[in-house]
Amino acid sequence: MRFLKSFVLAFLLILISLNPAAWSAENVGIEMVRLQTADEITLTGVLRRPHTAQNNAGVVMIHGYSGNFYSGVMAFLPEVIADCGFAVLALNMRDHDRVPKKNLFEENRFDIAAAVDEMDRRGCHPIFLYGHSMGTNRVLYYHTTTKDPRIAGIILTGPPGNLYEWNVRIFGQESAARVLGQALKLKGNGKGNEWMLIDLGPLGKTLYTANHLVSLRGPETVSDPFKNIAKISKPILIVHGLADRLALPEVADQLRQSAGTETQVKVVKIAGADHRFLGNQQELSDTICRWLLKQVAR
Repeated sequence: MRFLKSFVLAFLLILISLNPAAWSAENVGIEMVRLQTADEITLTGVLRRPHTAQNNAGVVMIHGYSGNFYSGVMAFLPEVIADCGFAVLALNMRDHDRVPKKNLFEENRFDIAAAVDEMDRRGCHPIFLYGHSMGTNRVLYYHTTTKDPRIAGIILTGPPGNLYEWNVRIFGQESAARVLGQALKLKGNGKGNEWMLIDLGPLGKTLYTANHLVSLRGPETVSDPFKNIAKISKPILIVHGLADRLALPEVADQLRQSAGTETQVKVVKIAGADHRFLGNQQELSDTICRWLLKQVAR
């Protein structure tokens, strides 16, 4: 049986290298799901599951800031990964889309836990976490905090790095410090739920509560991916576009350098790819599918 499994997986690796969408979409069942988090928030997502798969592995996919499960990278990648033979649950986080933000970064773990629990309930094993953009910070934090033994590996695309440092790069040290200082003062005065109009540069303007902003960028934030990745021992794949101007590609190297010496971190950089990998979907898909198949073949 072990030889047969290895042979099938090797064949799939060859097949995926030629065409990651080689399995017809007709072989994949699609289902809308509603999840309840431990703190009683209702989330929605889409579950794709191959009717005939060579393994029971699943992937939980987490979008980035102001994202959702059906646009940007999430518009094509969940379907491709399902076509490769993996169950895929693409989730809308509680702060999805461009709406006023009041949740705390720490609450992301409840959303991801609900999705992992659902995949586990459906018999998916092992389970991989995928995060795009700020979703990379979310999945790293989840695994650092929970040490969830069901997680076999983590995929990160377009990671922005430390969120306060990102704001310093976009707006300068003085502006970033001033905005954070205002939020810290409001929180310190018991006004953490007051709204602040926040300029996010290329992402536009939106409303944050002071509590939300401090949870993302404050001195005690748990969102720092460089600190979190150092506490993870699972295999990690990082894919970054060399033409990404929203999240700089050198962040991928910084994450690899921050990881523990025992952690297997693979970094792939795609020439000409922007933050959404527009025009480079095929190379991104190939890279992720090959890595996933190698992980389940171990």
